[in-house]
Amino acid sequence: MESGGEKLLQDLVSHEQNLVAKVDSAKAEATKIVEEAGAEAQSLKERAEERGRALVDEQAAKLNTAAAEAREEILTQARADVAAIESRAEQNLQQAVKFLLERVLP
Repeated sequence: MESGGEKLLQDLVSHEQNLVAKVDSAKAEATKIVEEAGAEAQSLKERAEERGRALVDEQAAKLNTAAAEAREEILTQARADVAAIESRAEQNLQQAVKFLLERVLP
């Protein structure tokens, strides 16, 4: 009977060792999965940040282009307005000179 008890004890020890080995293996696998998930999360974060920077740069370029176009439109209109005012001023000056000459030299 003692030999049967010893066999049972050895079986229990063997079974416990198998369970410990399985737990250790599961822990190692879990650690590996967590590390891989962390690395993947970091990679996704970096790609998202890079894409965000690219979008910001793209929008900034579009805004700069739009601002330059608006500025050019304003300058073009201002130049046209100045030219029109200068033309009217020249006409008024000519009329004023003509008027003075008519008054001074009848």
